[in-house]
Amino acid sequence: MKLSAQTQKLLGGLTPETRAKVDRIIRRHLAACMRNGSPIESFDRLYTEAVEVVALEERFPDAPLPFTPPPSWEPVRRYDQYLSPRDM
Repeated sequence: MKLSAQTQKLLGGLTPETRAKVDRIIRRHLAACMRNGSPIESFDRLYTEAVEVVALEERFPDAPLPFTPPPSWEPVRRYDQYLSPRDM
């Protein structure tokens, strides 16, 4: 695996926690490629995209959306103004 100087510099500037997250994404991607038989095209691009994904996940973490049920459930209604030929 040969990485360009620019990619090595990018990886060298990461914190150990961020580097661990990037490595986890890389391993998961490589395992998926091996399972599907897909060729791995560019390690430089792969590492760059993994760093971008980790940066986005740190900036916008996944927050669960609060679920509030509606005040009361409505019954299912059927309006027979139009029936398609398939419904008949």
